Amino acid sequence: MRDLFTRAVKANDGLHYASQQPSPFESSDFRDVTRSSVLYLSAFITAGGLVNIIRRDEPHIAMWLALVVAGLSLLISWRVPASSRHMTAMLHALMSVMVFNICLQVIHGVYYQFMCVLPFYLIWIGMLPTLYVGLGAAAVTSLTVALAGENFLIPENIMLAVASGMVVHFAKLQVQRQLQLASSDDLTGALNRRYLLTQLGTMRAEFIRTNRMSSLVLIDVDGLKAINDSLGHRAGDNVLKSFVKITRERIRGSDLLFRIGGDEFALILADAKSHAALTVSNDIRQLIREQLGTDTPSFAVSFGVCCVDDSASPEDWLERADEALYTAKSDGGDAARLAS
Repeated sequence: MRDLFTRAVKANDGLHYASQQPSPFESSDFRDVTRSSVLYLSAFITAGGLVNIIRRDEPHIAMWLALVVAGLSLLISWRVPASSRHMTAMLHALMSVMVFNICLQVIHGVYYQFMCVLPFYLIWIGMLPTLYVGLGAAAVTSLTVALAGENFLIPENIMLAVASGMVVHFAKLQVQRQLQLASSDDLTGALNRRYLLTQLGTMRAEFIRTNRMSSLVLIDVDGLKAINDSLGHRAGDNVLKSFVKITRERIRGSDLLFRIGGDEFALILADAKSHAALTVSNDIRQLIREQLGTDTPSFAVSFGVCCVDDSASPEDWLERADEALYTAKSDGGDAARLAS
């Protein structure tokens, strides 16, 4: 198993930040496209704002100030690469500045400019919970209309914004569903090996950047092959499902459980050093003894634990946890061991 993951970790080196759930922002291509879209849209809006000011006989000083702020924000944002951990926050800030600039132009009479908010609205729906985006859009629209002093928004414009938002919302749900299917194990619902490889690089990078601790636990279900041979694969499947269910009851929402082979699992415990991870492992062993149902054969589990600060790289982290698991298996199984 060690050689298999060593090759795979090397192939996945350099991946960007990933959240606890599968997200499009794990993909560098998606981040690049999102960043480019916001930057080019912002450049277009800034140029349009300059044209609107030049065409007006008496431009308001606030429009000039907003244009200067928008231009400076755009220049600063352009220097933030897609790989930066600040990229998402930068996009939110830049879009907020642009929406404010657009609304200020609308208040001073450039009413048609308000529809330029729509692209940012659609991007926000993809990045944030749709309800929050909808409430924010309603607040911005209401305030702008009130300050403008007249109802310049015709029903067709509002219908366009709502219909577009619905399309993006349902597309986002579909993408999230597909990502969940692609990153999880069909039998147990645990995350799969591919997603583990993403997380190993991510958690190691987080430790280097912020000194955030995390522990990797490699797990082996002892004697699963014997259960399959003697009682059938359905009994073996029940063992795997029971293990996942019991483990999820013990770990936190921020921890991640992966199935990486037939009887092999991995667990990433966020903000936990090795001794805390060892405690969790022994708690799971105890819960397995106490909570097994009558339809599930008796089984035991071995654990190998390694903290991120005990390793030199994602590859080394995995190797050391694998060595600890090998020690636990060599000692007869049903044990948890720390990496030496």
